[in-house]
Amino acid sequence: MVTLQQLRYFRELAATGHLTQTAERLYITQTTLSNTIINLEKQLGVKLFDRVGRTLQLNNAGRLYLMYVNEALIALDNGQNALSDFKEEYQQSVSVAMPVSSVWSNLIQGFHTRYHHYSLRQITCEKNQFRPLLTDQQIDFVIAGVDDMPLSGLEHYIIRVEELFACVPLNHPLAGKDGIYLAEVKDEPFINLPANNSFRVFCDELFKKAGIQYRAELECDYSLRGKLVAAGFGIAITTNSSRQQNTLGEDVAYIPIKDDFAKRPIAIIWNPRHYLSKAALDFRDYVMETEL
Repeated sequence: MVTLQQLRYFRELAATGHLTQTAERLYITQTTLSNTIINLEKQLGVKLFDRVGRTLQLNNAGRLYLMYVNEALIALDNGQNALSDFKEEYQQSVSVAMPVSSVWSNLIQGFHTRYHHYSLRQITCEKNQFRPLLTDQQIDFVIAGVDDMPLSGLEHYIIRVEELFACVPLNHPLAGKDGIYLAEVKDEPFINLPANNSFRVFCDELFKKAGIQYRAELECDYSLRGKLVAAGFGIAITTNSSRQQNTLGEDVAYIPIKDDFAKRPIAIIWNPRHYLSKAALDFRDYVMETEL
């Protein structure tokens, strides 16, 4: 009889294609993992992997089998989570990932005030981590831009459409304007977020839509960007939420960007195939109902 352990080992090996790497992730020896897969293939009567160089790649039979294994393991995980809720009615938790936490502090605080008996875990991560975290059921939700991750197979609800602002020093010639187009700042030095940051990627695409090649002067994190703008090292693009939360400080001016495409839809995103606890459902409802 095929065991649950065999299925989990098979899924991990299918994801990495490396015996040594998979064994390390599972905290077992390479021999144990190899023997487990060999026994699984004997029980099924078919080879699941082909060796290609130093890697193991799923063959057609392996890819077919993996679809059903994923379905089975997801169902079992959902069942376990449902039972956890049943047994721990007042110990439920919800987890959410986002690219930056400061902008959403009021949302997190408001939910915790209303549902103080729930525990909430918030993590900040890069955009390429969002989908794997949802797929592997490590988190319940992502709050991010709708273009920060592929949405196929996921569900989402747009909770805010961000207006965008150019952030400049108070003594900048543009500081007094009531609005600008991106073309007006194409020759300005820009202070960017790191290349893998989701908002940085969004801004890069924004300038492509405007047909502009902008000049990147400096690259830094959120906490330093406002200080560098205020000191006159360059200008930056930011959102209305960031302006309202004053994340770039008081020594800068915010100028609305008037280009029609200069909008950033923000959504709460979840995997409909995964079980959501009552705490998670209450969090989703709270986010959808709250004026942000």
